[in-house]
Amino acid sequence: MSRLINVSDAIYEELTLLKKAREMSYSEAIALLLHGKPEAKTGSLKELGEWALERSKSYKGKREKTDHNLVAYGVSYDSG
Repeated sequence: MSRLINVSDAIYEELTLLKKAREMSYSEAIALLLHGKPEAKTGSLKELGEWALERSKSYKGKREKTDHNLVAYGVSYDSG
């Protein structure tokens, strides 16, 4: 859930600097200031891309071909 709040320009600039320096959202920056630790973070888009790339390196693909004609009709047209 999100809420709209009004802050002064000076506070907004400080929050923006903190947000950019630590690559976090405004909510995480405010939580850091209030509680001394940011909220749980799911990760940035860059981190997600790196994770997906690492995960895809171990993917070997399907090991067998599915004969859709055999599944749908009970007859294979590929073994001709």
